[in-house]
Amino acid sequence: MKILSKLGNETLMQREKTAFLCSRKTPDGLEYLVGKWMLGLSQERDCVMCGNQSPMERAVFTTLLLRRIPTILCLAEAMPSRWGDDVRTALGDGRLLIVTHCDASVHGVTARSAFDRNVLMMSLAQKIVVGSCTKGGKLERALAGFDNVEYLDNGQPWLKRDETAKSEPAKEKPEPNRLGRWSRALRLKTGTIYLDFNDSGAETYFKITHSVGVAGGVYSMEKLFFDRKELTGFLEAIRLLDGQVRSGKPDPQGLVVPSLSGDITFDMDAGGSASLLTVTQRKEYGGGKLRVQAVRLLAAELPGLVNGVEEALEEWKE
Repeated sequence: MKILSKLGNETLMQREKTAFLCSRKTPDGLEYLVGKWMLGLSQERDCVMCGNQSPMERAVFTTLLLRRIPTILCLAEAMPSRWGDDVRTALGDGRLLIVTHCDASVHGVTARSAFDRNVLMMSLAQKIVVGSCTKGGKLERALAGFDNVEYLDNGQPWLKRDETAKSEPAKEKPEPNRLGRWSRALRLKTGTIYLDFNDSGAETYFKITHSVGVAGGVYSMEKLFFDRKELTGFLEAIRLLDGQVRSGKPDPQGLVVPSLSGDITFDMDAGGSASLLTVTQRKEYGGGKLRVQAVRLLAAELPGLVNGVEEALEEWKE
């Protein structure tokens, strides 16, 4: 993923940059928190990268121009041919750079172009500031793997938790969603796999969390994210692998499930029913940065995962 088109002062890219992102759905009082953060910005010291998609991102972009803060606007579509007076003035003053990773064929913002725009911003910025992040949404998926993040909404303790804890955390209780409170826990030799639904505005996502004991009472957690279409493809893949395991000839080579959060690949360490299956989700963020999350289970335990995903999709009616 790389920038394909630029307009404006390209030297801004050489400055230390802060990326601002925010989900569409925001809690009460967030305007105050974002405004307080913006009051600390200065024309001499700061350069802010932002999009113009969610209402809060658009408000921040407008305020940055009014306060004459050096700004890099990152688009999730092709470069438009016309701009408003405030943008043209900022371009003329040399305090604005507009970039996009999209070619001329992307005439409007799509789920993938917005997701890729966000991870491109985060990979280029030295610091990430998040106004608010909806649990289980696209922004949470994009943020996985980044640790240089400041969350302005203090009501999100679930985001601030370390990926390792001194003791295994209790099962996260799913927030009320259109699918009720469906969730499952699979107790495996390699740890525990939790299956959950999460809502993001009008959308629902499925999350697989693998909690594994490391050493000294410490547990690590790895997460895979899916929308409904991706989860359907994932089920077809693990059903195929389960059939191969039963026949004694598991061969995951070349088996790939496309996903917005990173394509899913499979690897099997030989050993019959004791073989270890590794399910990996890998997303390239640009600049050589990767998000890699992996779930591991014994081949003999695969039917439990198949049953869990089948049940989830049965609940997940379109």
